[in-house]
Amino acid sequence: MYKYLRIAKALVVSGHIHVALSLGISIIALAYVSKRILPEPIKPIYMSIISLIMVGYESLIGSNKNSRLANSIYWVLAIFIATAIIISIHLP
Repeated sequence: MYKYLRIAKALVVSGHIHVALSLGISIIALAYVSKRILPEPIKPIYMSIISLIMVGYESLIGSNKNSRLANSIYWVLAIFIATAIIISIHLP
């Protein structure tokens, strides 16, 4: 049983999980705003910008795990800031 608790704890503190959860929250926020608030839906090219940030994080982690930029908080903030910018650009 303790083995499973250690695995669960390792997953909770993992940077991959933090960035993936922030990506999911951002996609849901963009979909909601695009469907319910905006008069026209957001174009798919703008929706894909957030996914590209995740790809950048994964490629950086694959090459430089000990880099200062490999800290997940920077990437989570980048995803949320990009989401806010995309929404603010499309608001009437």
